[in-house]
Amino acid sequence: MDITTDKKNLMATIYLKAGRAIKSAEDNTTLGKAVDIARIYNDSGVDELLLYDLSETIEEHERTLSVIKEINRILEIPSYAFGFTGTVRNIREYLVSGCKRVVLNSSDPELLNILPECLQLFKKDRLSLAIDDVNFLFKKRAEIDESFHDLYVFDDNILDSIAFMTSFPYYYMVSSVETEEYKKALENPHCLGVMGPLINDTLTDIVLLKRSLSNNGINVNVYEASMHYQDFNIDKVGFIHYVTQDYITNEVIGYGIMNEEAFETSMQNGKMHYLDPKTGKVIRQGWENNNFQYIKSVYADKGKHGIVVKVSQLDSTAKDDEPFLIEILHKDFADKNTGKLLETIYNHICERRVNPREGSYTTSVLESGKNGIAKKFMAEGTDLVLSAKVHDTEGVRAEISDLIFLMMIMMSEFNISWDDIMNELSQRK
Repeated sequence: MDITTDKKNLMATIYLKAGRAIKSAEDNTTLGKAVDIARIYNDSGVDELLLYDLSETIEEHERTLSVIKEINRILEIPSYAFGFTGTVRNIREYLVSGCKRVVLNSSDPELLNILPECLQLFKKDRLSLAIDDVNFLFKKRAEIDESFHDLYVFDDNILDSIAFMTSFPYYYMVSSVETEEYKKALENPHCLGVMGPLINDTLTDIVLLKRSLSNNGINVNVYEASMHYQDFNIDKVGFIHYVTQDYITNEVIGYGIMNEEAFETSMQNGKMHYLDPKTGKVIRQGWENNNFQYIKSVYADKGKHGIVVKVSQLDSTAKDDEPFLIEILHKDFADKNTGKLLETIYNHICERRVNPREGSYTTSVLESGKNGIAKKFMAEGTDLVLSAKVHDTEGVRAEISDLIFLMMIMMSEFNISWDDIMNELSQRK
């Protein structure tokens, strides 16, 4: 397992107790809604998220698991679970909930008992190991090398032994809030990434932290714009124009002007800034309530007169109640946006589940239950195979459509959303 890392990762940690986000493993102060905190980490530049389950009972764990599933539905960065891992079932639950990897604990007395079954059921890249005893590392080196993707070090006292006496790749939890301590930890070639209170603080500017680390020779994920202000065709007044869109829905949520300071500042720290034409000052979007617009992507028009910026604005209630754009003309058309269409059909199925309608095909299939849906799925699958064998293109198209519809009915039966499916598929690159 001699791995020298390329990009170093900054990993935030959400401590969860009975479904609540708390300050730390030692401090049970509630911080707020866990999914809202996860959204901030997701958009602010954090690379990965550790979901630290501090549950002590099955009931607490089940509440936490439902929150973890909710978090993973909105995440675009990988999440890892740690804490309640005493059984193979617990590990499977974390993975099914959308976590990319589960971190087992070397001090868990059940670890060696469940490890053989884990190796049969899960790939090595789905398991990590938290080490709190260096002796365990050296005694069980062969098993660790065979079973785990990487290590986690939460204890300063054993860091030197792991960092300088072995070649295992590891994540390290820094206890300090000083940038220099994170830089020092990341300088080890086997350190995959760091965690700690500086990263967990939602007020920390992660993009600027990364730039500081990068300027000090640490290879972190820093994004650079391929154009600078001087590359644009500036208008007669000396500005460029921008339009902001919600990066998921493509809804237009703002427009305005930028001078060089507004543009370069936006590109440097990953948050939207604009020029206030009344005051002539550069203003950060959302400065009043910290409801920033985090930049996801930027596009220049062909003539280089302005930009379209895809952003994530966390608090939708901060937007006006009325839509930003007012419709003045509409022509009926078939919406063939694939994602939107599938989501609409799925929502229709879920509505039929709550409000069944007599004579509806969807209602009849739903009322047949899981076994009935499965039988229809098998029948349509057989029809698809038969159509494919005789090269019936129209038949294949129709049968695939039927299967997708039945698949969504099955998804609704198990309360599986398209976000859940996309999250699972994103891990199969």
